[in-house]
Amino acid sequence: MDKLNHKDGMLSSHVADYLMEWIKENGLKPGDKIPPELELVSILNTGRSSVREALALLKSRNVVEVRRGCGTFLCEQPGMINDPLGLYFFPDADIAEDWGIVRLIIEPPIAELAAINATADDISRLLESWEVLSNCRNDPQRHFEADSEFHRILAEATHNVVIMKLFPIIQDGIHHFLSETDNMHTDETRRLHHEILKSVVTHDAARARSAMEELICVNQDLLKS
Repeated sequence: MDKLNHKDGMLSSHVADYLMEWIKENGLKPGDKIPPELELVSILNTGRSSVREALALLKSRNVVEVRRGCGTFLCEQPGMINDPLGLYFFPDADIAEDWGIVRLIIEPPIAELAAINATADDISRLLESWEVLSNCRNDPQRHFEADSEFHRILAEATHNVVIMKLFPIIQDGIHHFLSETDNMHTDETRRLHHEILKSVVTHDAARARSAMEELICVNQDLLKS
């Protein structure tokens, strides 16, 4: 990466872009410490105020975080912000119904890919998650956490980096579903979760996709009831 050509007057967004390139080229990982401002001035060959503004911009994008007394670090989930789709001010019931449609588009292929790519470790973790999920029907909070974990492991079992990064957004859809149905976990939803589990264990991709479609449709019916 070439250094910036001007010490002053650079747009903070340009400096931020150069800093992002430097981070990538130097192999920094989430949680790693960013060099201090004066060192970045030398690395990027720009002014200290430009570096400070660039860091503030990356902080606003949730790429870096400042830990008082320790320095600046790459966020554990760089770029992930709360409410990335800007849905906070929409009525929950309306959003839950729309999320049902989006989940129907996204999650069946995730289940299908998970059934294809799941490793023995993925399957073991999914089995453990299923045990928790199947035993917390009368505890809405534990049910929400267990349900989210089950779907998170499915996403990770795809071994697709983009899907894994998207999961926190998908999880928001799951949350809207469950909150609007009072976290209901019926015999039918329990059966379908188990069907998805069995499909992943046996690497039956078509059945995994079909079972996930059924599960989301059942949830949509619960939403309307």
